[in-house]
Amino acid sequence: MPSFRTYSFLFLSATSLALGQTIPSATEDHENIVKLDSYVVTAGAGDKTAFDLAQGTSILSGDELRRRTATTLGETLSDTPGVNSTYYGPGASRPIIRGLGGDRIRVLQDGVGALDASNISPDHNTAIEPLFADRIEVLRGPSTLLYGSSAVGGVVNVIDNRIPTHALGEPFTGAIETRAFGAGDERTTIASVAAGTDGFAVRVNGLSQRSGDVDIPGVARIDPAAPANQPVGTLPNSAIDTESLSVGAGWFGRAGHLGLAVSRYVTDYGVPVDEPISISMRQSRLDLNGELTQPFGIFTGLRGRFGLGDYTHSEISDHTTVNTTFKNRAWEGRTELPFAFSATTSGTIGVQASRSDFSAVGDEVVTPAYVNNNEALFALNEWKYTAFTFQLGGRVEHQNVQLGDVDPTLPPVPGFAAQSGEQKRFTGTSGSTGLVFYPAKDWSLGLSLAYTERLPTAQELFSNGPHGGTNAWEIGNSGLGLEKSTGVDLSLRKRAGFVTGSLSVFVNRFQNYIFEQELPLAAIPAADNPESLTPYQFTAKDADFRGAEADVTFHLAEGKDWHLHLNLMADTVRAEQTTDHQPLPRIPPLRYGTGLHYENARWTLGAEVRRAAEQDRVAPGETTTPGYTLLSANISYRLPLGRDECEFFLRGANLTDTEARVHTSFLKDFSPLPGRGITAGARLTF
Repeated sequence: MPSFRTYSFLFLSATSLALGQTIPSATEDHENIVKLDSYVVTAGAGDKTAFDLAQGTSILSGDELRRRTATTLGETLSDTPGVNSTYYGPGASRPIIRGLGGDRIRVLQDGVGALDASNISPDHNTAIEPLFADRIEVLRGPSTLLYGSSAVGGVVNVIDNRIPTHALGEPFTGAIETRAFGAGDERTTIASVAAGTDGFAVRVNGLSQRSGDVDIPGVARIDPAAPANQPVGTLPNSAIDTESLSVGAGWFGRAGHLGLAVSRYVTDYGVPVDEPISISMRQSRLDLNGELTQPFGIFTGLRGRFGLGDYTHSEISDHTTVNTTFKNRAWEGRTELPFAFSATTSGTIGVQASRSDFSAVGDEVVTPAYVNNNEALFALNEWKYTAFTFQLGGRVEHQNVQLGDVDPTLPPVPGFAAQSGEQKRFTGTSGSTGLVFYPAKDWSLGLSLAYTERLPTAQELFSNGPHGGTNAWEIGNSGLGLEKSTGVDLSLRKRAGFVTGSLSVFVNRFQNYIFEQELPLAAIPAADNPESLTPYQFTAKDADFRGAEADVTFHLAEGKDWHLHLNLMADTVRAEQTTDHQPLPRIPPLRYGTGLHYENARWTLGAEVRRAAEQDRVAPGETTTPGYTLLSANISYRLPLGRDECEFFLRGANLTDTEARVHTSFLKDFSPLPGRGITAGARLTF
């Protein structure tokens, strides 16, 4: 049974961490093998590492980030413990954390929301380019309330440093990377250059990426209605064409820093559904970022961030006809005042506000036009002692959603009663507490408890219409109220020695958990639904989520300039309705895997195996998803060029050409993961 395998793996991982205190390594002094945690920017109060946080945290940066970076943010993070993806073909994929996705995950770009429409529907990609990222921070669980009640599942913060915040150290620096081939015959070029003085710097990032329809093992569709003559070996309508450019400038000195950036993101990608649909997405964005580091009174500084976005995307059928155009003109700003009463007592207070002016015009206006205004006040306080750290936080958030015109010709649907100009106001109060205990040197035990009130979105309240991008007729429920959750998270970490890593277990109980439940086809009159799209209506029921994650590394050997380590990972989540224990839809299956990695001054070699078990705990209307095993490998060589360096790399994905379908995807029966792909590239750093 999957549960037995899960508990077995967690027991093995816990035992490995414990034995890491006594098992000697192949080196003379295994205590010198230290996994150094970098500071977590998203954590909020003060300089914190993942080792010092109560909630589960993962950081991707450096070589590991470059090795895992994919065309979408969801696939970049999909191998991270506790993180899955919505995989909607190669062009669209958003993170899912512990079985929670959509509006329950806050996706940030340098601490500010993405200002796009990716949380509205899984066929909408995030307007964030992961190939520009310097680091990606993933904070799991509901205690991330500094960033909104919608962060009940967690926060993903993509830090790309478009705005310079400190001196470069050199008058001119940068990197250029090119990569090619892979399952979609990819052609990608990325460049990032910066120039500056001791008090000023400018950074320019640019990207061009093109790929064709991806290779797949076998056929694309496996549903009963699949045509007999469908293509074999290729996923139709899965090509991608993306360009992105950003220019940022920053001024900095002893008192702090101030900067701004302008960026443009353009992408066209196919959605591999029954009828060929492609999405043409555009976003122009302005960001401001400032920090005062000089203390005044009890406050140790002042931080502020602001983002303004003009987003549009069109859904196009047969590559020629624009069916629907979505627009979202949005802004978000936040100001934080960190404070310190003493050496042991510190924290931060802040305000956050945002506005989204959303509209859709065309044949598939799933959600009427609306304006969403959101304001929040939050605070986090921390008491730090020798053996433990205690945290307490709270947030009050108000939301006002005002509808535009509602189409009077829409068919009547039970639960949908939206009126033109209607307003919905909600106020939610959330709180969290956390304890980090240090039982021994290089060990920490984190416990967090959070209560969250999530405010329903306009899509959950007011949707009513066909959506070809998801092959569904989506129906809102204007009677929805606050979604309330209580979550407990326990994490054990070890940061030095022969064995390092973390283990986490969590429980999250929801009252009025909002999800899309499949309805009978007859719920929509046949005359209004000639394409027989499956109706889904947002409904609210009590639900329980529980699960565990493990990420353990064995530092097998090391020398002066080389090391060899073995990694083990696993995650599992079980989600069901509280009353009848009926499984919730699109919940990730058990996953586990291992990887062996070697690195010296010139060479890096690695191989990984990931197993996703069969998902047979399915909701009504769902089908089971077979398990699969994926093998990947990578090799790179770094060539010194004086003070510069050129890295040549090869990366192989799905080397056994296995058919793999993602249970968390609406398109699992239409779109398998790509088949075997070998990517070659070079990166020049100067």
